[in-house]
Amino acid sequence: MIKKESIKKQILVISVRSIIAILSMFCLLVITRIIILEHPKPQELSQLENARFTAVCASQYSKNIVTPLFWESPSKNVDIGAESAIMINTANGDILFEKNADEIIPPASMTKLVVMYVVFQEIANGNISMDDIVPLPPQSWAQNAPPNSSLMFLEQGQIVTLRELLLGLAVCSGNDAATAVAHYVSGSVDKFVERMNSEIKKLGLTKTHFVEPSGYDEHNVTTAREFASFARMYVTKYPEALTNFHSKKSFTYPQEHNLAPWHKNDGKEHSITQYNTNKALGVIEGVNGLKTGFIYESGYNIAITATRNNTQLLTVSLRGKGNNSTEGNWWRVHDASTMLESAFSSIKTVTPAKLDKQAIAVTGGKKSALFYAEATVTPLTVPYTPEDSTNTTLNRKITISKTLSAPIQIGQKIGTETYSLGNIKIAEIPLVADRTIVPSSRFMQFIDSIAVKFIN
Repeated sequence: MIKKESIKKQILVISVRSIIAILSMFCLLVITRIIILEHPKPQELSQLENARFTAVCASQYSKNIVTPLFWESPSKNVDIGAESAIMINTANGDILFEKNADEIIPPASMTKLVVMYVVFQEIANGNISMDDIVPLPPQSWAQNAPPNSSLMFLEQGQIVTLRELLLGLAVCSGNDAATAVAHYVSGSVDKFVERMNSEIKKLGLTKTHFVEPSGYDEHNVTTAREFASFARMYVTKYPEALTNFHSKKSFTYPQEHNLAPWHKNDGKEHSITQYNTNKALGVIEGVNGLKTGFIYESGYNIAITATRNNTQLLTVSLRGKGNNSTEGNWWRVHDASTMLESAFSSIKTVTPAKLDKQAIAVTGGKKSALFYAEATVTPLTVPYTPEDSTNTTLNRKITISKTLSAPIQIGQKIGTETYSLGNIKIAEIPLVADRTIVPSSRFMQFIDSIAVKFIN
């Protein structure tokens, strides 16, 4: 009997000790998880993982090329003569003004900007170079151009470089230059036009379509919104085009080195100096491009870029007023000036410092922490009046939980970064997870739930 009682006591002692040991281990595990969750230390991503994170953000959070301004634009009610127009901040695509911006209208010679875009792509890919001598097929000779064409006056036997042809496109709006470039890049006009339309589709533009490269045909079509989208990509990807081509006020062609052999000693003056069709150059402060267009079906079109105080704006006006070129040019400059002056006097562009990577704890997952980061980092359009420049400091507010719960997907929005200026909310940027975290075992999920209760 004594032996049985002794055995029972021993079993009881062992049981109590076991329970105490289990509870101790449980408490230790909870305490460990509390420490881990309160001091998150995620492992740094590898180069490959970083690349994937960047790709996911670009895919999930990429904006349209042009987008509505987050706050109300001071320029929204400006009065212009053009039937259709839009103005954007080139840095971020924010729309500052629009009027019938989705009306389908022929771009006319603004089409030549797409020609130049394709050429710059070919140069970037190493397929051609600026100093290439370009053969001039008969279709590109000025004498074979349609009536009333804008020309740089190409002729049989001339020696001309690709750079000179681009100047002929940008300054003189030469239809002959467009034909020569099309043949040189793609072998024929038809194949080059296919390439133009392919590039436009890659940008997600569905209402823009071309049937020839000069803009002479009214069946080339676009909208102010879509052409501004294209033009923004053009000047963002190839900013040198503004300096080297579109800001040039004049172009003289042919010069001595361009002449055909039978013209070199005929004693005649062959050079023709033409002035940029963009009459806003040197008239509106900061204008450094871009391109005009006119056919009767389109009216007086113009795309303009202008830069002041680190802000670059882009306007597109279609079906501008005018009964002749003098009136048309006056209205082009008037409408562009009206839009640009309104915007430059009321907004500026600010690029906030990029948010440093921040660690955050994750409960119930096989990993205990991750970094969160901004899904996109772009300059911001903010209200600004030069006469009242005292309140220009942006306020940044981070809204995010102290801990997260698995499962979490890479690129998942887990918080918000808000910028404001005074009472005006300027932008909201998603904060996203930089990695995927899958759930852990149910036991560890239970441990984490206890740990979180103590943390809270």
